[in-house]
Amino acid sequence: MKLLRYLLFLGILVTGAVWLADHPGEVAVEWLQWRLETNVPVLLALLLLLAGGLFYSLRAVSAILRVPHHWRLRRREKGFQALTEGLAAVAGGQTRRAGKLARRAEKLLNSPHLTRLLSAQSATLQGDKEQMRAHFEAMRDNKATALAGLRGLLDLEEDYDKAIALAREARKLAPADEALAERLFALLVRRDLLAEAQDLVGDAQRHKAYGKQKASRRRALLLNEKAQQADGDEAFNFAKLAVSNDPTFADAALRLAGLMAARGQVRQAGAVLERCWRAQPLPAIANAFGALVEEPPLQKLRRMDRLASWHPDHWSTQAVMGELSLDAKLWGQARKYLTAAARRPTAGILSLLAKLEVAEYQNQQAAQKWLSTTPAADPDWRCGQCAGHLSGWHLFCPRCGALDSLTWTGDPIKHRSVKVGASPLPEPKTRRFGRRKSDRPTPPDSAPPGPRPAVPPNR
Repeated sequence: MKLLRYLLFLGILVTGAVWLADHPGEVAVEWLQWRLETNVPVLLALLLLLAGGLFYSLRAVSAILRVPHHWRLRRREKGFQALTEGLAAVAGGQTRRAGKLARRAEKLLNSPHLTRLLSAQSATLQGDKEQMRAHFEAMRDNKATALAGLRGLLDLEEDYDKAIALAREARKLAPADEALAERLFALLVRRDLLAEAQDLVGDAQRHKAYGKQKASRRRALLLNEKAQQADGDEAFNFAKLAVSNDPTFADAALRLAGLMAARGQVRQAGAVLERCWRAQPLPAIANAFGALVEEPPLQKLRRMDRLASWHPDHWSTQAVMGELSLDAKLWGQARKYLTAAARRPTAGILSLLAKLEVAEYQNQQAAQKWLSTTPAADPDWRCGQCAGHLSGWHLFCPRCGALDSLTWTGDPIKHRSVKVGASPLPEPKTRRFGRRKSDRPTPPDSAPPGPRPAVPPNR
C-alpha cells in the first residue's frame, strides 16, 4: 500500500514537471529599479528554495530558544530521580544517603513542598527533632502536605493538650481516617474529656471511620470509665449501658455483676456473667459467677455446670471445675479436669494436683513429684502493640500506652454446638473405686504408686 502511494505521488510529480517544461511561460517582476525576467519553472524552484531556507532557519532559532527549557526539564528529572532514591534510602534505613539525596533533591527541584517529606524522614532517621519539627511545620502550611505535616507533629508532641489540638486539626482534613480518630479518642480519654470522646465516636461512625462493632466497643469503654468514676445509681446505669453496648467486655460485665449482686439481683448478675463467658471464658468471670451465692461446694459445682457446658475443653473451664471438684471432694472428677488442665502446668494446677494426691491417696511422694515439676507461665493479658504481659486488663497498656490492646492468652475458643444447660459432668452418685492402677494418671517421671491405704468403698 505504501509502495502504491509512493508511485502515485512520483507519477503526479513527473507529470507536473513535464507539463511545466512544455508550457514554461514568462514571468517579469519590477521592483524599484530592478527588473527580473524568468520562466515559471525557475521561479517555482527559487520560491521552493527560499521557503526551505526560511523553514530551517526558524527551526534553528526555535531550538536555540528551547535550550533553557530543556535544561530545566533535565534538572527537574534529576531532582525527581534524587527524590525517588532518597525515599528508597529512607525505607532502607540508609541515614547518610537519605540526607545527601534530600539536599540534592531540594537543590535540583527548588520546590520545598515536594522535598519536605523526604527531608523530614531523613531528619527522623538522624534523630534530629528540631529539623523534623521545622520540616513538618513547613509541610503543615502547604495544603497538599498539611495532613502529613500534622501527623508528623502529632508524633513529636508530648503535651496532651497540644496533641489534642493537632489531632482535631488533622481530623478536619481527613474525617474518615480511622487512625486519626483512634489517636484523638485515646488522647481525649487520657485527659478525661469523655463527653467529647463520645461525640467523636458518633462522628467517626458517620464518616465511616468506625464500623458499628468498633463504635459500640468504644462507647462501652467510655461508659465503663464513667461507671468507675461514679457512685450509686449513676455507676449502675453507666455499667449497664456499657454491657449493653458490648456484652463481651469482661471488665464492664464484672463491674455490673458486682453492682447487681449488691442490689440482690443475683439471677441478673449471673446472666450478665454467663453471656460474657460465652464469648471469652476468663477465670475471673467464673470466680465471680461462683461467688454470687454462698453455698456448699457440691451445690456450687452443680451451678457452675452451666458455664462449663459452653467451653468444656477450654483450659479455664478445666482449671476452675477441677478446683471446685476438689473442694467438693469428688476426687475422680477433680483428677479428670486437673489432668486435662495440666497440658498447661501452671503453678496453681500443679499445686492442686499435689493436694489431690494427698487428699485422695495420702501419697506425699506423688504430691512432691507434681510440686517439683517446672511450672508453665500462668495465662495472662498480652498487649498487641508491645507484646508485654500483664496480670490484669487495663484500658491503656502500662508499658506502651496503647488503647484497648490487651487480649487474654488462654486457650483459643473452639466453637462447637453445645446444648444450653448441658453439663459435661455426670450426676453425683455413689460409686466404687473400680479403676485399675494402670488407669490412674500419675505425676511426671514417677512410677505407679505403691499400695494405697484402705479406703471405704463409697464416697
